[in-house]
Amino acid sequence: MTSRYVKPTFAILAALALSLAFAARTIAAPAAGLNWEVHGTGSGSASLTGVSSSGPAMPQHVGNATYSLSLSMPGTVGTNGVGGACEFITGIGSVTAADGSTISFATVGTLCNEAGIISVLHYNGTYRITAGDGRFVGVAGGGSLTATFGSTHFIKIDGTITGI
Repeated sequence: MTSRYVKPTFAILAALALSLAFAARTIAAPAAGLNWEVHGTGSGSASLTGVSSSGPAMPQHVGNATYSLSLSMPGTVGTNGVGGACEFITGIGSVTAADGSTISFATVGTLCNEAGIISVLHYNGTYRITAGDGRFVGVAGGGSLTATFGSTHFIKIDGTITGI
C-alpha cells in the first residue's frame, strides 16, 4: 500500500533536482563572446614611421560607425625579402557608433611596405579592447587587425567581444 502523497512528492523532488542541475550548469558556463568584425575604408597619412587613418566603418553588433587608427612609436626596421622594409609598431584606435558610444583598443604588429620607399603599406597585428563608453561600458575582447594603406585605406578588425 502506498500513500497518496508519494507520487506528488517524487514529482516535486525530481523538478527541484532538475532545476538545481540547470542552475549549476548556468553558473559554471563561461561568458560567451560574440564574433566581431569591423570593415572600414578611409584616408589619412601613412609612412613607415607612423599611420593616421579614419573613415566610415560597418561593424557587427554596432551598426553604422566610424573608425580611427593611429600607429606610432616605431621600433626595429628590417627587410621583408621582397625589396621592402618592415617595422614593429604599436598604436591605438577606436570604433565609434552613430550614437557616440566608443570602443577603444590598443594594437601591436608589423607595418611593411611592398617594395622601395614609396609603396602601399600593410599592417598585420593584434588588438585588445581597452575601454568602452556609452552603451559599450564594460566591453572586453581582442583579435586580429589588418589594414592596407594606399590611396584608400582599408581596415579589418576581426575577433571576439563580450559585454554587448
